[in-house]
Amino acid sequence: MAPLKGVTYLQATWDGLGDLHGVFDAWQRTAPVAEDRLGTQLEIHKPQILLFAVLAEGSPEEAKELLAPILSVGNPQISVQEGNWGDVYAGFQIPTEDEPANWKFFSQFTRRPFPEEAIDVIASFMHDAPTDDSNFFTQAFGGAARRSPRGGAAFAHRDAIFYSESGAGWGTRGDEPGVCDPLTPQAQAWIAEFSQALRPYVNGAYVNVPNIGQQDWEIAYWRDNFERLRKIKAKYDPHNVFQYEQSIPPASC
Repeated sequence: MAPLKGVTYLQATWDGLGDLHGVFDAWQRTAPVAEDRLGTQLEIHKPQILLFAVLAEGSPEEAKELLAPILSVGNPQISVQEGNWGDVYAGFQIPTEDEPANWKFFSQFTRRPFPEEAIDVIASFMHDAPTDDSNFFTQAFGGAARRSPRGGAAFAHRDAIFYSESGAGWGTRGDEPGVCDPLTPQAQAWIAEFSQALRPYVNGAYVNVPNIGQQDWEIAYWRDNFERLRKIKAKYDPHNVFQYEQSIPPASC
């Protein structure tokens, strides 16, 4: 390991959803196989498509070259900055008071590039999103995420090419707790239907973004690691003191 001295941060914005097919396909075929120093994510909203990229120890010119297949689609607005990671990271965080009051996410992994039909699903649902904050978020996998550490690990999705979430964000923050937002039924129905429509193209789920009510959560989160985790649970918490709806139960003796 070596200290990270500096990063180049690139953001590209496409207005509307007209370039979605080209941008998404170029991203999914470029970002997951890019070199380890480059991290990217794509965020699709009703009014715009956003690409975020961070290149460790690299120049703006190098970042643009690595991302050229994506940036060549349409006519994106591109901004680039260089700096230390802490300052760059702080700069693109959204203040809590500007966030929607409510969020609902659905997590999934993808092991093969999305066909046109899957991108059509994203375009259709984003066109009808309940709010402009609602989005389809993706993050490319690669580098260390693909390599299991010595001795193994609980994370079971190292063969994915990208992770994604459909996310509904709605409501404004205020001082009145417990007030039901009128958009809640629409937002919850939208994300439930969105996640169902994508099921033929995705699998698995991320335990840190739990899919409440998912029937096969044991396999979705842990795959073949589930039984090994049950044995670890039996060793350290045999009486299942720490439990919740989707917690790992201890293995039977």
